[in-house]
This record gives sequence, structure tokens and C-alpha cells, in this order.
Amino acid sequence: MTIDDLLQQIEETERLIAVYRNADEVVVGTQDQIYSRRGLINRTIFTAAEIGEQIVNILEGRLATMRAQLEELNGKDLGQGR
Repeated sequence: MTIDDLLQQIEETERLIAVYRNADEVVVGTQDQIYSRRGLINRTIFTAAEIGEQIVNILEGRLATMRAQLEELNGKDLGQGR
């Protein structure tokens, strides 16, 4: 993964965190290879109060991991220049 790819994922995750923090409802569905042509199946709707904070916590964990990866990649780039 390139630094640019990682930066894009970080920006997208930050955007998603804001979206879920401000959501009224969250739609959750399943998708599998057999039925993927039909889109999400087994769909259910939760209020943001029921599930939104859990999703935010998961995304914040992903964000922390991506930022650590970015620091590592930046360190490698700096190390290679020496």
C-alpha cells in the first residue's frame, strides 16, 4: 500500500466517523457472493443510538491503526533517503 493510498483511506475513515456520529439511522445488511447481484440482503435498520457509537469506536480503532502504518511508512521513506 502506498502512502497516498493510506492517506486516502485515512481521510475516508475520518469522514465516515463524522457521518456515523451525526446519523439518525444506520442500515445494516449482509452480502454474499451468491446474492451479490441483488445488493444488500437481510437488511435491518438501527437507530444511531443503538449502534452508531459502536461503529464509531470500530472506525476510530481502524484510524489509529492506519495512522500507525503511515508513521511507519514515513519512517521507512526517511530511512531510505540516508
